[in-house]
Amino acid sequence: MVRDYERAEGDTRRFEDDEEQTVSVAEAARLLGRDRTRVYALLRSGDLVAAAPAADDESGPVRVERSSLERWLVAGGDAGRPLSPRNAWALLGLASGDQPFSNRALGLLEHPEELSRTRARLARGSLIEMAPQLRRRATLVVRQLPRSLRQALEHDPALVRTGTSAASAYGWDDLAQKSATWSLDAYLPLEAFSSLQEQLNRLDIDGGDEVTARDAVLLRVVDEPWPFPPHYPLAPQPLAALDLLEYPDLVARRIGREALSSLAEIKPVVLARRSARARAMTGPLIGKLVELRNGRGQKPRVEGDPKIDTRAAAAHIVGVLWASASQGVTVKELRAAIGLSRERLEDAYDYLLANPPLGLAVQRHGEELLLVTAPEVSKSIERHLGNERPVPLSRAALEVLAIVAYRQPIARAGIELIRGSASDSAIDTLLERCLVERNAHQLLVTTRAFLDLVGQRDLADLPPLGTAE
Repeated sequence: MVRDYERAEGDTRRFEDDEEQTVSVAEAARLLGRDRTRVYALLRSGDLVAAAPAADDESGPVRVERSSLERWLVAGGDAGRPLSPRNAWALLGLASGDQPFSNRALGLLEHPEELSRTRARLARGSLIEMAPQLRRRATLVVRQLPRSLRQALEHDPALVRTGTSAASAYGWDDLAQKSATWSLDAYLPLEAFSSLQEQLNRLDIDGGDEVTARDAVLLRVVDEPWPFPPHYPLAPQPLAALDLLEYPDLVARRIGREALSSLAEIKPVVLARRSARARAMTGPLIGKLVELRNGRGQKPRVEGDPKIDTRAAAAHIVGVLWASASQGVTVKELRAAIGLSRERLEDAYDYLLANPPLGLAVQRHGEELLLVTAPEVSKSIERHLGNERPVPLSRAALEVLAIVAYRQPIARAGIELIRGSASDSAIDTLLERCLVERNAHQLLVTTRAFLDLVGQRDLADLPPLGTAE
């Protein structure tokens, strides 16, 4: 990630010059074990960040932010080379847990084999450890904007809020209540930033010194291709937390690390790589050859060993879920009962999704699986049980439910930011109907009742946001 620190470009940071937060170039060279020329090269490339000079000493020597030096050392120096923007966004999309953003970001990869490399990178380290390698995803620019221009910028549909601008939406109360270093922290396409810069230039020429009320904003300028889906006002929580690690404020960096540590479970479930023989034997070409040879596909074999037979493993899963009635069984309990590896259990679950038992379906909510009746037979069951038809949800409740479904976990403030209106009544209705609930971090997520309502077995089965009706 390149940071413009030269005064000629005007992209300087406006925060206190704390001696403990900066080091001289000579001290940075000593800590890195390199000469001063190498330190200046790292400053020009954006790997190290130059601190803004004091207001009364603009001609003083260059000082280096200690936090950028520490990030460079933690990343392994030259060994932690930054990823290209496309690869950085793909990794962030894979780790975000946000399906629309993930699909858009992974679509930036130019070669199919890059997807497996991205998965391997994410399997080797956490987002906290890989933060220095992701710095080229955007160019950080600090601008002093007239207040009217800043307010107009906040209504730009291309703007994606992150960092402290997403604090209230994600329940980071310590940041939301604190005076922010920047009035706005957001991602912005390069085209929109160029238009903003032209407006600033015209104001400087026409207005002179008349414009006095200015706000400091941190803009993360992204060159093409744009990684966010359309109408996407808020960065996913892992990305917003990752951006906090670049703040000079210790509180912001602490909250960012805590948020990323608590989101460790968003990594892809199956990252183990199968052998070439295993991939070939389960590929579509082998399946077609078997069908041509036998006239039709092989019949399911429930007598096989579930550890090596996917169909047998699926049958054992159905049996355990049936015995558990409506209580549901966690992935850990299923593995212990059947003796399956995580990858084998996921293969069996995929088989059940493609070949569900007649009239039944395996529903999944997080790490819990449940055997339920299929949506197509639900009307017959309701007539048999004499259940009354529930009162339809209001339009406001449906809007809130859709936001939670596609952006979970999310705070009440985040919902209201997206809708642009108060949502207390709609949220209370959804909580009463048990369609949403609060997780351990007091953020709203959907429940199993939501999956029953929409007739889906898994959150992953929800249609993409752009095609949802």
